[in-house]
Amino acid sequence: MIKRIRLILGALAVFVQKISAKPLSLERKLEILAGCGLKLEAPFTVADLLESWKREDFEKRGFDLVLVGLAMTEEQPPWRNHCANAWHFDAECIEDDGDYCRIAERMKMLAQGSLPIENIRDHVDVEGRSAWLAFDYRGQNVQINCEVKDDWVDSELFSHFIDLLGKSDPSKIYLYYDLFGQDCIIACVTRAQFAGLRRAGIAFRPLH
Repeated sequence: MIKRIRLILGALAVFVQKISAKPLSLERKLEILAGCGLKLEAPFTVADLLESWKREDFEKRGFDLVLVGLAMTEEQPPWRNHCANAWHFDAECIEDDGDYCRIAERMKMLAQGSLPIENIRDHVDVEGRSAWLAFDYRGQNVQINCEVKDDWVDSELFSHFIDLLGKSDPSKIYLYYDLFGQDCIIACVTRAQFAGLRRAGIAFRPLH
């Protein structure tokens, strides 16, 4: 009983320490993420993030908004990605030909050379309830039939990229960060970097 009470008190002390800790600065949050493989690409800086939201918004507890800022594109042409291997993804994105191609291209970019897919093509006919994605992987043609659910992505599609990444580079893993809406953050890091994100208390989990 005494041992159990000590464990409860210890857990309570850790919880109190976390909620009473000084909120992290935007720069510190970006430093933590960069240490786990998710960094702002040149030429982007903190100043670019502050064009979209106020500093005090970024410095609220948690990493949600910092991850959105890191994983978005710049808000003007040529729409470059702030981060090569993190993506702010909206699941309501399928309307016409090319939409599944864009997903495949971004999943390839996230893997940073570890997902060797080429000759990417697709077809989307929402009214005809027909959609597919095709590409070449190591000399083999892969075609994936996608379920049509109005303009929502077929989430089963991602399992194919997960499987192919596992074959191509088992040291890397696709991750998912829930924003509790129709959008999320999808990222790709090494398994060692994923362990670092978990130690930092950042709620990524393996993409399934």
